[in-house]
Amino acid sequence: MEIMHRLISVIISLVISTIGFSQSQELNNALEEVNKGEYVILEVRMQLEDVFQTLEGNESANLSRIAIFTGKNKDREIVVRGFEGFNQVVKYFNEIEQMGFDLKSSYPIKGNSLLITHYVFRKIKR
Repeated sequence: MEIMHRLISVIISLVISTIGFSQSQELNNALEEVNKGEYVILEVRMQLEDVFQTLEGNESANLSRIAIFTGKNKDREIVVRGFEGFNQVVKYFNEIEQMGFDLKSSYPIKGNSLLITHYVFRKIKR
């Protein structure tokens, strides 16, 4: 029985690390063509009911998403659909900073059913 629990734990950790790697790869692919001095916008779009679920998120197929806009990544903007919680957003912030970007500003846009926040980053090193 304990072997079964260990096997399940290993499988779950592999799945989680694979999902994390594929999301990081999406971010890397979107940011690979950005040069020093250029700007990038990270967009966090949540349905208003997701605002109350910022810890656990809402992974259903809805209007929530995280996207990155570089001006050069047409049709590769969407990093992830659904909102998995604000820990996911912080993870992306950390990855973007490690890639040599600096957060310059942020601004919210509130609609009838959506809350959109844009985070503007600038590439500082190559």
